[in-house]
Amino acid sequence: MSELVTIKENGIREKVDVCVVGAGHAGCEAALACARLGLNTVIFTVSVDSIALMPCNPNIGGSSKGHLVRELDALGGEMGKVIDQTFIQSKMLNVSKGPAVHSLRAQADKAEYTRTMRKVLENQENLTIKQAEVCELLWEESDEKENLKIITGVKTFTGTVYECKAAILCTGTYLRARCLCGEAITYTGPNGLQAANYLTESLKNMGIEMRRFKTGTPARMDGTTIDYSKMEEQFGDERVIPFSFSTDPESIQKEQVSCWLTYTNEKTHEIIRGNLDRSPIYAGIIEGTGPRYCPSIEDKVVKFAEKERHQVFIEPEGLHTNEMYVGGMSSSLPEDVQLAMYRTVPGLENCKIVRNAYAIEYDCINARQLYPSLEFKEVKGLFSGGQFNGSSGYEEAACQGLVAGINAAMSIFGREPLVMDRSESYIGVLIDDLVTKDNREPYRMMTSRAEYRLLLRQDNADIRLRKKGYEIGLISKEEYDALLQKEDLIAKEMNRLKNTSVGANKEIQAFLEEHGSSTLKTAATLAELICRPELGYEAIAEIDKERESFAMELCGKNSLPQTVLEQVEIEIKYEGYIIRQKRQVEQYKKMEKKKIPENLNYDEVPSLRLEARQKLKQFMPVSVGQASRISGVSPADISVLLVYLESYKNNN
Repeated sequence: MSELVTIKENGIREKVDVCVVGAGHAGCEAALACARLGLNTVIFTVSVDSIALMPCNPNIGGSSKGHLVRELDALGGEMGKVIDQTFIQSKMLNVSKGPAVHSLRAQADKAEYTRTMRKVLENQENLTIKQAEVCELLWEESDEKENLKIITGVKTFTGTVYECKAAILCTGTYLRARCLCGEAITYTGPNGLQAANYLTESLKNMGIEMRRFKTGTPARMDGTTIDYSKMEEQFGDERVIPFSFSTDPESIQKEQVSCWLTYTNEKTHEIIRGNLDRSPIYAGIIEGTGPRYCPSIEDKVVKFAEKERHQVFIEPEGLHTNEMYVGGMSSSLPEDVQLAMYRTVPGLENCKIVRNAYAIEYDCINARQLYPSLEFKEVKGLFSGGQFNGSSGYEEAACQGLVAGINAAMSIFGREPLVMDRSESYIGVLIDDLVTKDNREPYRMMTSRAEYRLLLRQDNADIRLRKKGYEIGLISKEEYDALLQKEDLIAKEMNRLKNTSVGANKEIQAFLEEHGSSTLKTAATLAELICRPELGYEAIAEIDKERESFAMELCGKNSLPQTVLEQVEIEIKYEGYIIRQKRQVEQYKKMEKKKIPENLNYDEVPSLRLEARQKLKQFMPVSVGQASRISGVSPADISVLLVYLESYKNNN
């Protein structure tokens, strides 16, 4: 329990271990991580009803984002478990492409997702939920290092002080938020919720650099006013694959709802072009920078003028509401323009808007002020995650929240922080991009950002990261033992396939001809046959005589688990590419291991170009690898730095 002291002159003061500011997707993961690691944690929210709110599209996952959720789950996060309980449609994207870009996406019941996550928080030991606006951070100067501050607590609007050992900022889009719908401006957070108007000033007073970003959301329609017969029905997968490695796949096979696809047209675009002067984006009213990869419909029409139409997805907000989300048509145009614009879309001719589309502006930080642990470089004990760090998306936020929560706990325990590099996870790519690159717009994760994406597939996230979650303390021994058993089954089955040969006899030749595969001249292993594009693990079942007996011997069933077989096929089929990428990772890790001393004076490094010197002083990278990814630092600069570091090491 927290220590509570009431002092008449100063109001209520409470002592806790960790304060988490904000209860969106980042805040929930941060608070749960800290509490589950045994720390007395309080999470603040402007409204308890907004815990894990989905103010934009009520879906989890999607291209690259599905990878993030799987990784989050492998480390011990909660998002994957909650969406498995609350989805209303699930679909694996990019199945026509290679496994590196397969991404799971699920449409959620918006209200049910919030309720389920709130229930998890309410029943978590060591965690207290508090509806209050945090207005000020409390800190003191460090005696050990110049310009270093140490966080000591937070203060709420009502004057209550929470003394803490670490604080985590997960303010989302609430800081000095304002929503814009044409000329109408409301000074609220998303969905009309109260904005947080005071914390920004406190952060500026601490010397933290702030930025102004913006995002937006489309209108919500009354589903009873939509003509679905004019749209293309979009179904979920027949066989649902769970997000969480802990979810029993059989428990989530259920009837799913449909989504719908329609398109804008030239009439839609005419209305938009004719009213651009009334758009806050083009009228100069909006100060913040919006996301390039999730543009408003106004931006699409202006920047892609040659396109005759744009996709519009009509997606249900839940099972117990008629509200439909109009994906692909976010806007900040006035209400009358919105209605006219939407009604030109096939199926929406008679639509009625329940909630208008709007843009939202908010304060966030330049994330280069953070270490890869997501701790502020100049404020010990202060961590941050989510849209406050300049990113966009629920999944990106949740992953940052988990890492910030874990590292706040590690800091309190005096343990090494969890820092994942770009070769280990999409989370590592996400955080490295945020803290290393000067992002001038909301950052969105994409598969193309990951250099080693063949190794960082969503299907092997548990193999890559479960051990880390176990060592941190968020994964149970039972879960970790299950992983070890899975790895053992994969290794044994791969070994069997690589050491089982079939000859060029009539039966085998006939089988190959039947499957459009070239016949054998000499014996070949089953693994070699699986490598052929037209064959695979399932295809060769009839010539794999020992398969069932081997599975029976290993696990008491006539087939190995599907998750094991998936790994076996991918590892065998793509073995050459995987080996090549692992060699690239070895070279990458050599650079990451070359650490840069925290107190290194770049002005003393001879032959460094001025731009590189300025950028290195600005970002203060922790390794040569990170330094090499800073814009403005050339390979020649890295060579100079490596030479200097060698002499620096010898002289110190």
